[in-house]
Amino acid sequence: MNVLLGAATAGVWSAAGRRSFWQGFARGAAAGAAVYAGKKLIAEGSPASWWAGRELAALGSSEVANAGQGLGFLQRVVIPVGPVRIHVDRRARKKVSPRLDLSSSISAVVIASRERAHFALDESLATGTLVFIVPETSPTVGAHTAGVVSISELLPDGNFPPLSTKRAVISHEMIHAAQSDFAFTAWSDGLQQAIAKRIPGGSIVSRYVDANLTLPLQLLANGLIDYERRPWEKEAVSFAKHDK
Repeated sequence: MNVLLGAATAGVWSAAGRRSFWQGFARGAAAGAAVYAGKKLIAEGSPASWWAGRELAALGSSEVANAGQGLGFLQRVVIPVGPVRIHVDRRARKKVSPRLDLSSSISAVVIASRERAHFALDESLATGTLVFIVPETSPTVGAHTAGVVSISELLPDGNFPPLSTKRAVISHEMIHAAQSDFAFTAWSDGLQQAIAKRIPGGSIVSRYVDANLTLPLQLLANGLIDYERRPWEKEAVSFAKHDK
């Protein structure tokens, strides 16, 4: 699925820019394989694999975008770290540009405002992702929203078959973080830059702030499709299905 999604995304973007669909398709397929490898690494369930897996998947997502835009190999890279996305462009005058992830920041504020919710420093350092411990409010012991992970205060004893350990649940949610990274880098970032050029002051704002324009579609899809039938949930379960 990751290979096909990367190939289709790069091919369509390439064709939209009047470049070869098939060249973009081939590069996108290879980049999609890197995204897959990153998710497999995340599922290993250790701090090193969480970090390395998410960043490998982010590199693959970046290369899908490069292929679609007709840019050189890894010319532009987007690296997610907590509420910040670090943009690297090897050919730009300013090669490194950190930007605030607006969606992650808002999600973090909303989750932190919940009663008895608190920031999980150890888990956040272990994953490179904002992680919060929240009260048990449903059979679900883990959740992901726009790059922010929340886990039940009752872990590792929560009921989330076939995920039963804390590491397995975190790995599951980190797969979702990698999925969100792909949606942002491969789909949303190019749209944001195109829109920003047409709005007064938009280019200035986009230098410092990233807005995931695909997030409303992701939330809509979650509302329309039952949990058990969501392809992204099936993927996360398939990767992180074993106790660690």
